[in-house]
Formats: sequence, C-alpha cells, structure tokens
Amino acid sequence: MTKIKNAALHMFKVLWQPFLAIFLGLIVGAIVILIVGHNPITVYITMFQKSFFTLHYLLQSLTRSVPILVCSLAIVASWRAGYINLGVEGQMTVGSFVGTLVAVYMPGPTFVVIIAAVLCGMMAGAAYSLFAAFIYDKFNVSIVISTLMMNYIATYITTYFITFSLRDTSSVYAIQTKEIAMAMRLPRILPGKPFNLGFFIAIALVILLMFVVSKTKFGYESKMTGLNPVFAQYGGVKKTRVMYSTMALSGAIAACAGMLEIFGIKFRFVESMFTSTGYAWTGLMAALISGLHPIGAGFTSIFLAGMQVGGQNIQLSTGIPVQVATLIQSSIILFVSVQLFANWRKKSKLKAAADSKKAGDE
Repeated sequence: MTKIKNAALHMFKVLWQPFLAIFLGLIVGAIVILIVGHNPITVYITMFQKSFFTLHYLLQSLTRSVPILVCSLAIVASWRAGYINLGVEGQMTVGSFVGTLVAVYMPGPTFVVIIAAVLCGMMAGAAYSLFAAFIYDKFNVSIVISTLMMNYIATYITTYFITFSLRDTSSVYAIQTKEIAMAMRLPRILPGKPFNLGFFIAIALVILLMFVVSKTKFGYESKMTGLNPVFAQYGGVKKTRVMYSTMALSGAIAACAGMLEIFGIKFRFVESMFTSTGYAWTGLMAALISGLHPIGAGFTSIFLAGMQVGGQNIQLSTGIPVQVATLIQSSIILFVSVQLFANWRKKSKLKAAADSKKAGDE
C-alpha cells in the first residue's frame, strides 16, 4: 500500500505542473473564444470530441502524437544534462533520410534491411548531433546556435538530393524519394486506419528512457551535470563524455522520430516534410511543459497532438480559426516559462547568498 501511495505521489509531482499550465492555457483560450463571439464550453466540447472522445479522431491524435512524443524524448535526453539541443528537426531529417535510402536501395532479406535502415538512421542522427558537440568542445561554438543553424543545413542538403539524383521520377510535381517496400512498413493496428505499431514503439521508448535516466549511472551523471556541472565535475563525472553521450543519444532518438513517421505513415522521404509539420517544436513544447520528465512528456505530447487535430476540426465545424489551438499551446508554454523563470530566480538567489556567505567567512 505504501508503494502505491509513493507511486501516486510521484506521478502527482510529475504531472501537476503540466495540468496546471494546460488549465490556464484553456482559460486564456476561452477568453479569446468569448471575444470572437462563441461559447467556449461548446467549442471545447466539440474540440475534445473531435480529438479524444471519438474513436476515429482519437486514433488520429495518437498517430499524430508519435513523432511529437519521440522528439520530446530527444529534447529531454539532452536538455536535462544541460545541453540545449535545438537541432532535433535537423537530426530527425538527416536520420530518417539515411534510413529511407537504406530501406529503398539496400538489397537483401527484408528483416536485415529493416535492421540496417534503423541502425544507419540512428547513427546518422547521432553523428549529426555529435558534430555540434564537437565544435563546442574544440572551438567553444554555442550548442544552442550550432544546432539551430544545422536544421537549415539538413533541410537544404536533403532537398538537393531528392530534387536531383535521388528523386522519384514517376511523380512530375512531388519532390520525394521512392517508396519503401510494403514488407518494411509498420503494420496498422486497425484496418483502414493510419494508427500503427509506431505508437507502441514510442511508448516503449518512453519506458526505456525513463529507465535510463532513473536507474543507470549514465542517467545520474547526466542529471547531475544538468543541475550543477561544477559539482558534478568535482564529484568525478567526466563532463565531456557526458556531453558527447547525451548529444548522441538525443540525435539517435530524433532520428527514430523521423523514421517512425516515414515507415508508419508517409512511406517515403518528402521535401521539407518535418519543417512544415513542426513536430520538433511541438515536441519542445511538450518537453518543457512536462518539466523534462519522460512520462510527463508522453502525456503532454498526446494532449498537444489532440489539440492540433481538434483545432483543425473545430475550424471546419464551428468556424473558429485553427489558430485558437495554437494560441492555447502558446499560452501553456508562457505559463510554463513563468514557472521556469521563477525557479531560475530562486536558484540564482540561493547561489548569490551562498557566495556572499563564503566571501564573509573568508
């Protein structure tokens, strides 16, 4: 009984902040809906019916949540160690591009090709992430700036290849690669529905990352590095090794996000497919709202995906602009940012007090 209570208390600590931020965001959305002359209760009932409470739309929301959820895990993996990786979009682009090419062009048994495609894609995403860690380590180039700029590099390089040498010439207008074979596609859970095995793979990644961050030496070292790098280094943690490891892990997970979308939904690599959808940035929202907790990121990703699906549907049924859903998401992030800023201020004051006391003792 005590274990159940402790587990429930732990889940409450993890989820109370996301739920509070979501509630406040919905309040802001309700005010805007009132201003434009609609009943917010009616609009919200319609939105949630067409995102979670009807099987067809629920499956749409869960399907859309897969790349968002995995992107949020990639962000959790690096940010909790103190490395602000803003290049998840580029890493998922490079990783899924390489994985798709292997799946399309590599000969051999299907099972072997699938394994090779996944491994090559993850290694490509990890390598692309590691480059940012390398130039930070050797030349002190900010990881924030380098990873952000590398998103554009990844998009333009992959666009060049699929526009010319790797383009599927059977389509005159679409800029894309050839399709992967039917045998390599993730199986659908229900006939005629896009919902596929990718969702359960994403849930497995949540559990795996949760185990890594809470039960392994690497998880403890990355957490300590994120909380206090000076203390961690004093305690024997090798900061450089943790940086390379966490950035590689983040890039590999990001590549998985892209490959799950391709192998489960799109079946080919399409020009700017991850830039236009904004999966990585929605994943960033989910990670921040959840306080960089893998389980919280899972719940929040599903909620944000449902908001996007519901927002598109209320525009068709009620005339409310789809931007209302975006406004709610932005409001949620704003409230989370206030909490993050308050925590930062509190830590800064404690550090200043500790430094002042140390100076006084000397």
